[in-house]
Amino acid sequence: MSKKTKGSNRYEKARVRVAKFHAKLKDTRTDFLHKLSTEIIRENQTIVLEV
Repeated sequence: MSKKTKGSNRYEKARVRVAKFHAKLKDTRTDFLHKLSTEIIRENQTIVLEV
């Protein structure tokens, strides 16, 4: 995106492409954390945190 002219159609396309990539990466990480936490809970039944 750094080589694109701000406001141009190609800049918008590049911006959307980067935004989609970041959204997919975020969704992948969130999905992994949900699956991991679910697996831990199913194995151990209880999770206790000490402060």
